[in-house]
Amino acid sequence: MPFDIDAVELVAACLDVSASLASFQLPASEVWQMTIPGSGGRPEAMITLWPGIGRVDVIAGPATVVFTEIRTIDLVPEVEVQFRRAKREVLIVARGGKVIVRA
Repeated sequence: MPFDIDAVELVAACLDVSASLASFQLPASEVWQMTIPGSGGRPEAMITLWPGIGRVDVIAGPATVVFTEIRTIDLVPEVEVQFRRAKREVLIVARGGKVIVRA
């Protein structure tokens, strides 16, 4: 499915969290944030969705990932969200705070 404003609530539902507007916005589009509780010793992950510019930021413990040029997302219900670029690169954010980048 396309990574657009309509995807925000679907991402939140897949990860079993709530999405809220960020305290900052872009001039022409909304920015959304959600916090994914950690599990199995993983820290929580904060995800920031910028659908208007095709960007996702994830902060998990000491790591920060900024993933741009996102075109589509795949939802694996009750497991994870896969943010995909036009080529094969993918950012995966899963329940429990797991974050994977394949580039």
